[in-house]
Amino acid sequence: MLINQAAAASLDDDTSWTALYEEEGEAYDDYVSGVRSAVAYGLAGPDDAMEMACAAAETAGASFQALSGPWSLYTPQDAATVASALLVQLRSNAYALTELAEAVGRIVERGETELPAAAGPGEPANLTDALTTLRTLADTVHGLVDRHASTTVRALQAAPSTTALPEDVHETVVAVAALLAEQHDQPVTLTQRHPDDAYEDDGESSGCGCDITIAADGEEYTLSYGDSEWALTRESDGQKLPDGSVVFSDHETLSTTLETAHPQHLVDDILSIITADRG
Repeated sequence: MLINQAAAASLDDDTSWTALYEEEGEAYDDYVSGVRSAVAYGLAGPDDAMEMACAAAETAGASFQALSGPWSLYTPQDAATVASALLVQLRSNAYALTELAEAVGRIVERGETELPAAAGPGEPANLTDALTTLRTLADTVHGLVDRHASTTVRALQAAPSTTALPEDVHETVVAVAALLAEQHDQPVTLTQRHPDDAYEDDGESSGCGCDITIAADGEEYTLSYGDSEWALTRESDGQKLPDGSVVFSDHETLSTTLETAHPQHLVDDILSIITADRG
């Protein structure tokens, strides 16, 4: 059956607002592990400092892109986890700005550059002004995070949600079939290879064996899950082999690989592909 998604982690009075970020970072470390490995190996010298700063900039841009899609988040609790991570990132950037100013100070202490008097009115900013700006920005960001991070993350985490999500890939297939039957104007057939209560997730992202057939103006589409992706095949792309079996050399890959994706997310992708083919 479908269930309402529970909060990812409890945020009681004794739980830090950073807990959601910390838990998610441990659970989904495909991107995180590379950075952690670099830190464990050791970061020293200007190359590492510049490369990590540039990587952080790329990550911030990627976060923006990841959030821009119509199905980027499913629940307010998803938003709480993202907010926790982004606010940790903001706080870390503030620490980095402070340390950047300190690093320049160490260059000055070595006698390899000089700190002039602060620029006067109408004069271009100099090194002293740059260091003052870095420290001011860091202090401002720290103040904002200290005042608002905890209340913001907790409010998102506590927000009520009526989102119903599947517990496994079989429940996803069944829910998608039901939604397609309501929203598509031609026959939709769910082919079950096992009873609803007989599926056990093998942890191999191989699917449950069930699929959905969708008729559309003489074409027939089949949705299935396997090899860690949702695939939509067209009957017209199939090639019949001498033994009577049919193989498909091409298929459409839907925009999410989650086994327990929001069923409407998958339905939107499917109907979008069918609509494009009709056009």
